Amino acid sequence: MSSYQDGGKSSCQETVVEKEETVKENRDFDDGKKRSWPELKGENVEIAKATILKERPDVYVVVLPEGAPWTMDYRSNRVRLAVNEKDQVVNVPVIG
Repeated sequence: MSSYQDGGKSSCQETVVEKEETVKENRDFDDGKKRSWPELKGENVEIAKATILKERPDVYVVVLPEGAPWTMDYRSNRVRLAVNEKDQVVNVPVIG
């Protein structure tokens, strides 16, 4: 019986845990500010953008077409919205 089958973690699971711990260490999430808006997925892009800017005037919102490429860099003052052809947000907007 492998260690995975008897309750041990696979190397993939260990890597994920290590990365999650690194993210927690590198970002301050205890400032009380909202960082994600799952309730805006499916919402009209203009309503979503206005809601985010009302709740977090310190960020800027980038609107991109669904499927468009974007960089993987983290920005603590940016929220990206992926929008379909009906102007609906298709991702969960998050800081980054």
